[in-house]
Amino acid sequence: MRAPTEWHTGQYRGETVPRPAGVTAWSLVEAAAARTPDAVAVEHPGGALTYRALLHRAEVLAGRLARAGVRRGDFVPLVMSGGPELLVAMLAVMRCAAVFVPLDEQWPGPRLQPMIEACGPAAVLLSPGADPGGRPVPALAVDPVGDPVAGPAPDEAPPPWPAPAPPRPDELAYGFYTSGSTGTPKCALNLHSGLANRLLAMGRRFGTSPHTVVLQNSRHTFDSSLWQLLWPLTCGSRVVIPRPHDVLDLTATVEVIGRHRVTMTDFVPTILTALVELLESRPELVSGLASLRMLLVGGEEIAPGSVRALRGLLPDLRVTNTYGPTEASIGSVFHEVTPQDSVPVPIGRPIDNTWAIVLDEHGRPAPDGETGEICIGGACLGTGYLGDPDRTALAFVPNPFPGLPGQRMYRTGDLGHYGADGLLYFDGRRDQQVKIGGVRVELSEIEHAIASHPAVREAKVLVSDHGGGQHLAAFVTLRGELTNARLRSHVRALLPAELVPKRFVRLDAVPVNGNGKTDRRALAELLRAPAPTDPGGWSATGSSTERALADLWNALLPEPVTGPDADFFDSGGDSLRAQRLALAVSARFATPLSIRDIVHAPTIALQAAALDGVRALPATPPAAAASAADLTLPADIRPTGRPSGPPRHLLLTGATGFVGAQLLRDLLDGTDAVIHCLVRADGPAAARRRVTETLHRYRLWSERTGHRIVAVPGDLGSPRLGLAPADHRRLAEQADTVVHAGAMVNLVRGYRAHRRTNVTGTVELLRLAATGRPTMVHFVSTLAACPAGPAGDAPVPERPIPAGRTPDTGYGQSKWVAEHLVQAAADRGMAVAVHRLGEVMPATGTGIPNPGSRVELLIRACLRVGAWFTSDLSTDYTPVDHVGRLLVAAVTHREPGYFHLLRPGPLPLDDLLGAFGSAFDLRRADYRDFWQAVHEAAAAEPDDRPLAGALALLPVPTTRPERTPMAFEDAAARFSTTRAARLAAFADTGSVPSNRDGLHRYVAHHAGR
Repeated sequence: MRAPTEWHTGQYRGETVPRPAGVTAWSLVEAAAARTPDAVAVEHPGGALTYRALLHRAEVLAGRLARAGVRRGDFVPLVMSGGPELLVAMLAVMRCAAVFVPLDEQWPGPRLQPMIEACGPAAVLLSPGADPGGRPVPALAVDPVGDPVAGPAPDEAPPPWPAPAPPRPDELAYGFYTSGSTGTPKCALNLHSGLANRLLAMGRRFGTSPHTVVLQNSRHTFDSSLWQLLWPLTCGSRVVIPRPHDVLDLTATVEVIGRHRVTMTDFVPTILTALVELLESRPELVSGLASLRMLLVGGEEIAPGSVRALRGLLPDLRVTNTYGPTEASIGSVFHEVTPQDSVPVPIGRPIDNTWAIVLDEHGRPAPDGETGEICIGGACLGTGYLGDPDRTALAFVPNPFPGLPGQRMYRTGDLGHYGADGLLYFDGRRDQQVKIGGVRVELSEIEHAIASHPAVREAKVLVSDHGGGQHLAAFVTLRGELTNARLRSHVRALLPAELVPKRFVRLDAVPVNGNGKTDRRALAELLRAPAPTDPGGWSATGSSTERALADLWNALLPEPVTGPDADFFDSGGDSLRAQRLALAVSARFATPLSIRDIVHAPTIALQAAALDGVRALPATPPAAAASAADLTLPADIRPTGRPSGPPRHLLLTGATGFVGAQLLRDLLDGTDAVIHCLVRADGPAAARRRVTETLHRYRLWSERTGHRIVAVPGDLGSPRLGLAPADHRRLAEQADTVVHAGAMVNLVRGYRAHRRTNVTGTVELLRLAATGRPTMVHFVSTLAACPAGPAGDAPVPERPIPAGRTPDTGYGQSKWVAEHLVQAAADRGMAVAVHRLGEVMPATGTGIPNPGSRVELLIRACLRVGAWFTSDLSTDYTPVDHVGRLLVAAVTHREPGYFHLLRPGPLPLDDLLGAFGSAFDLRRADYRDFWQAVHEAAAAEPDDRPLAGALALLPVPTTRPERTPMAFEDAAARFSTTRAARLAAFADTGSVPSNRDGLHRYVAHHAGR
């Protein structure tokens, strides 16, 4: 593990601030009491306590604990319900140099008793009037706090007792139980030094005015209650302690803040959102918060919309986002929220004498923008878990970085990244990282995207099990009218298709648990409730076939089917569910049905008509033909001229894809240009993170050139590419070259599914290129947009698409339309180049494939079923780095026109599949047997997305077993590469290894070598 540089060390550390020797929370409170003994320290429902009275009560209780046998370092459970007596108990235990552990007297006995026993206590403190209950150790009820503002008479001294020396900074101060990811509660232990550092850092940040009034509104078993109770007392300020049952009563909270003129408090984000809803529904309550000047938000990820709304209601309010686990003295990373903050809002920088670093999976400091695990250390660090050395050893690990203080660091299990602004961002929990169909999903990323809609207050996302598989379900609370369709469209514009929830559930409020955090178990229960149906609707009156199909659809889809003409895929279906539907329909009606059949007939009406023999299944997907409007380039797109000289600022789309990532690396190596990468994301930091993660995944990241990447959050299918007008204008003025490699690629969906990204996106890029400075456009297309004629025809030349040849796939049709639009721009004088790609294979150096490619799906199916089939077919085999070199040559030499970026020389399909067969000892089979094996495997593993994808490409075998249905061909023999050869000469591609060498690397990648 390498250590970070000194520059990095400074980035990760808070300010170094010397602390007085021997300082503890107790000594700070004692000093404040000595300065102003008669000032009010605590206000509570029964009255108030001065500093003198508060410390007197603590001294008396400490003597009782000592006489009960409590000694230095002993653990003392506080089995209480909160109130001012809790504060007295905490101070008394500290006075004994013992360790307090707050517990809730309302917890069930089976939960509470093991916690008490784990402390091995000499005594237990109870709420006033509580029944000791025959406990094996002394159980002392804390005396009730009445209304002695003046406190005891000055000459009234507490009973004598053998008082120990005050607690030392290196001794334990307290422990709080947390639930833990395993579900077994664990007690996190913290030192006096960490607690004192947190309180003193707050004083430096927020000031130490005696006029500060802090509301203790966190439950006493939640560690944020600790700063609320103790920090004001270190400053000579006041703490307001409400009735315990008022903590989560927001109307009562507003009343308490107004009555006591509270200036500062803390809210969990979910409760903050509920407070904003209350204020917006009852504006008369806003005046009750007029005294509030500072709000801390922590415990969960902040809700930016709620913060904006609250600051709109209270313009003088400062809001600080706080982060830190219970294991590290309440919280150690702070950020004051500003209107300029991105989404997600940063959690900020470490406080005084602490540090926070983000480590990648190898334990190395992650580059800016790259997500990793947050690890923290310094003065905040606790000691571990009570009586649990194994979990302590897993979480509290040696600190390998000499430039960061402390022998150990804490692995939080939280994900985060440092942005270019030097601030730390929270990216969710490791337990919020899930896999759907083999795709890694960050639930927090989806929540950010949903919450970015102005009508959404709050969003939470869970994984739901339904229809034999898993899907994402989103729970939303709204501040205005918003249909699910519009919200889904908004999310689609920000996230890849696999991250768009299949189900949206509206709530009046997000349920919370006892600590005020989101109750995800309650949300999961809502998902288990059956979805509402309409008993008098179409499914009850349609034909028997339609009703049977509706039952099959509803068993698979996350939401009820709305009608016979609803599209299966628009209703939440995907390739996995299509595969399950095909199997279910085949079984129910004894009629073979494939995924391709469902793609071509995606409605119940079409499927029922085919099953009833009314009409045959369509031969092509619906809405296959483009409209005349789609083929017409808007009149406002008029180029401003042709660029000259080497590219300086280049806009690249598709950088998070297989080809786009390679192009990004090759453009960085082959030019000196700054590369602006358009990425679907909800902010610059998230956009850069997606780019860097992709480059690392394909082993393409380079520290040498990474600084020339500018991540631009946007969307191909939105007006102005999803950019603000000023950002669109700025990018148009900067970019002198556009490389458009971004596209939706779905080998079974129709034209309509591809239109928005592949057609509308191309129009928007041409519009940007025609705005501002002269710009050249390189459009990355596909040979599928330009079908070859029958075998024996002359090779298709490198020129615009010949008349009369229309693709038969939705993806090919979308690229066919886009090529017409690009050519129309060329006819108006724009400098354009069109690069058609064939089978783009793994890079020769790494062997890492495109996970969604036709070849890779076939290979994975072979490996899954342990077999490969023989044929007499060949395929072209063009390594992705070969494509990159050719395209970069076109960019650097500003070569316009059409190019077929193909590697000469066919590769027999038997050689391709046979290489894997030999390496993995796969059996050789004919196509019929192979298809049957894949079909059975997909039926047994319905969640295996690659298998479903392969089966979608494998038609049902015909009666001619020798016929291989895969449409592989040697494209280099069917398409001219004369003009591409000119680029090859520029790029000097003679050193690229042969196809067979590249194939060996491909096999080695799957073998893990």
